[in-house]
Amino acid sequence: MSLHDHACLESVDGQAVTLLGARLTGELRGLLFEARVEQRFANPVDEHLEVVYRFPLPWGAVLLGVEVELGGKRLTGAVVARAQAEADYEEALSEGDAAIMLEKNHDDSYCLNLGNLAPRESCTITLRYAQVLQFEQGALRLLIPTTIAPRYEGGPHDSGLAAHQRMMPSVTAQHALELELTVHGSLAQARVASPSHPISVAPAGQGGDATLHVALARQGWLDRDFVLVLDQLAQAGVAVAGPDFAQSGRAAVLASFCPRLADRAPRDVAVKLLVDCSGSMGGDSIDAARRALQAIVLQLRGDDRFCLSRFGSRVEYRTRALWKLTDATRIAAQRWVGALEADLGGTEMQQALASTLALAHDRRSDLLLVTDGQVGSIDAVIQAAQGSGHRVFVVGIGASVAQEHLRRLAQATGGACDFVAPGEAVEPAVLRMFARLRSPRLVDVRLQWPSAAAPDWQTALPPALFDGDAVNVFAGFAEVPQGEASLWGRIEDAGGAGPELELGRAMLDGRTDAPGALSRMAAAARIAETAGSDAAADAASAGVRLAVDYQLVTDGTNFLLVHERAAAQRATQMPVLHQERPMLAAGWGGAGSVRFSRLDFTAQAGAALSVPSVWRASRSSAAGDDIAIPAFLTAHVQGAAAFEPPRRPAKPRVDRNDPRLWTRNDFYTGWTPLGLTEWLRINPESAWPATYAGLRQMGLGLDVVEWVELVLAPQAWPGAAEQDVVRHFLAWMNGVEMRTALSANPPGGNGGAWGRLPMPAGMAAADIAAAEWFADL
Repeated sequence: MSLHDHACLESVDGQAVTLLGARLTGELRGLLFEARVEQRFANPVDEHLEVVYRFPLPWGAVLLGVEVELGGKRLTGAVVARAQAEADYEEALSEGDAAIMLEKNHDDSYCLNLGNLAPRESCTITLRYAQVLQFEQGALRLLIPTTIAPRYEGGPHDSGLAAHQRMMPSVTAQHALELELTVHGSLAQARVASPSHPISVAPAGQGGDATLHVALARQGWLDRDFVLVLDQLAQAGVAVAGPDFAQSGRAAVLASFCPRLADRAPRDVAVKLLVDCSGSMGGDSIDAARRALQAIVLQLRGDDRFCLSRFGSRVEYRTRALWKLTDATRIAAQRWVGALEADLGGTEMQQALASTLALAHDRRSDLLLVTDGQVGSIDAVIQAAQGSGHRVFVVGIGASVAQEHLRRLAQATGGACDFVAPGEAVEPAVLRMFARLRSPRLVDVRLQWPSAAAPDWQTALPPALFDGDAVNVFAGFAEVPQGEASLWGRIEDAGGAGPELELGRAMLDGRTDAPGALSRMAAAARIAETAGSDAAADAASAGVRLAVDYQLVTDGTNFLLVHERAAAQRATQMPVLHQERPMLAAGWGGAGSVRFSRLDFTAQAGAALSVPSVWRASRSSAAGDDIAIPAFLTAHVQGAAAFEPPRRPAKPRVDRNDPRLWTRNDFYTGWTPLGLTEWLRINPESAWPATYAGLRQMGLGLDVVEWVELVLAPQAWPGAAEQDVVRHFLAWMNGVEMRTALSANPPGGNGGAWGRLPMPAGMAAADIAAAEWFADL
């Protein structure tokens, strides 16, 4: 079968269930983005089905409505309390009626339950949602997720999903995506680009009536985030108002600001770099991570300090403490970054974050995390980060980043997030992140409304924010206010907060440019705030009442629609469960490249992918991922042992199980000084290595080799060629004085022993450098 055939799933008897595709249309007014997503389903089999489909919405998006067309009929439902919705849904299925329930999951994804879809019946479900975008260092970034990549879970119920909601993506499915967006008002004058998809852009109108029409330039698929970037914005403050959905005659207002400070001297940073090297980062993602980290290393300057760690199923540290930036440490960091691979298994983010935060540091430091965020739950990670005194900044990389997890982590610690799509330049994201790291925080933030306007309620302001980032505030009024709203705050520095400064302005002109969606967004923000209050039970009850009043799908409410069928059309048996598996995220885990278009598949390529040409055998020993050779291809010669060449006597070996000679831990693996002298003693000089690479191959740890090249050589043998440096170093280690000193008082059995070598008198400077270089071991 060609991979061009329609995407399908097979049921237990080999029949198919199909998600035919999706169409998204959207309107962007100010910072408010409203979208309609049409999902088309069909049941081509001869039995009633219960189709379960899990899908993402953007971070902070609020689901506003669900419209259903079932069997040619338009149907409406309502938002009710979750417990009631679940009971009514199951009752409808048991009575043979059709039912549709939409629920929000613990991980902020959504699950559609389409029950009793009749044989040969089609169903179109249209979702309406809205989202408030965020200024990101003076630009806007619209990210629309289309699929959920596989996520690593540390336990059987890490994500909080029920068994029927857990579904692995399909590598053969092809769900088509159509997309059209309209940008209104002043934003239509911005520069627009998409790093994720080829787009067409068509302007129309002028002035306040200007619009910009954006559409996909070629076929799209539900296999990657759609990203639209708008920069060169003309304003740093935007206000939009709309009528209240539940209270007639009243209005809701959204005021958004992007504070910009005058140029200030950049601060030095102390940052712990932690990069995700789990299997999900394979391919495009680890390539982008290497580029991001190289850009980060180049951004370090002055008295900056940093340390390097990577994680997957375990954590590996390049440094135990913060390195001071020098030419030597920069080169060492660049080499470490260049060698990164996605080879560390699962994504044990909680352990990695906790242990990296605990690394020694002599000043207040931040943590910069580079990851795709593919974990089942972020709650335990947030708990590990909070209270550590570190802000967590995140660069999210991949075609389907778990942005809801990463934004929650950054916000909970006072940090910030930035995202990089495959193929997108990483340098701008890194520059934006370092602008935040070097910028002082803005504290004591307050919002001043026009003098004649007093809000009935207002969502909370952030306790602190960064220069160039967004602050969004919802408020409710008896009528739309007129005049300017202004944002004020103080700059935090070592001496405390400075004088109050005006950070931005937004004009309110009394018009209601946005429909009732704005007040429902405001209600969702109020529900989110009450969810974090101390009176949990009362807050949950109040949140459910508010969600029902404003018809919002939340943690406590579901959308429910029950379609009572005629007696002759009712199902006589309970429906068969079918999980509609999403497309695998493009490039996930190294499964191809995002730049490889699905349109390039041919029937021959599909056949080649469908039938593997080499099978790998499972091994009980640690033989690695080698290819097993079938027995009939191996030679069996009678008396083969008689033709074996004589074996040479075994070479003497240094015992690597002796901790005085060889050490292995999270920070260093290789010979100790005493172990190296033993190796040199039993091996002839002709077998000694002559290059830095040779030193690594014979068992010296990376730290030691880089110390020899970057620290010891310039001070002890300035100007010497690589071969001469290696020869001098090994001769010095094999000298009588070194042997005598190490044998009489061997340094401890760990890598740190290299920092306490008995240096010759003429190498006192190298002794000091060694102690500093290896202080982290």
